[in-house]
Amino acid sequence: MDAASDLREAEKVRLLNRLAEIMVEEQREAGTFQSTPHLCELEGISESLAKRLGCVSLSRAVREVAAGCETRAVCPNCGQDCAIEMNKREVKGVSGSIELMEPMAHCSACRRDFFPSA
Repeated sequence: MDAASDLREAEKVRLLNRLAEIMVEEQREAGTFQSTPHLCELEGISESLAKRLGCVSLSRAVREVAAGCETRAVCPNCGQDCAIEMNKREVKGVSGSIELMEPMAHCSACRRDFFPSA
């Protein structure tokens, strides 16, 4: 790894450790540790945090894909050059709901919408 990769990795570890500390603080306030919790209970709490992180990181990644999308596309029906607009749409992922930016174009000649690949 290069120096930039090393710095990113160190920052990820720092942030993940901080998230773990926040999770424990919340569970301490909720009284989870007043008795010995079952490992499954702790694991469920950790998985919930992991799912939230998954949704946030996936949402960010799909915004990056959308940012690289073309601004124009050819109508698959008639070949006319059409402008692309980005529309927000909520989709269900494995970890939960994410906001997706979906490219959509409208062909005025065909009077139809089409969805070019991002």
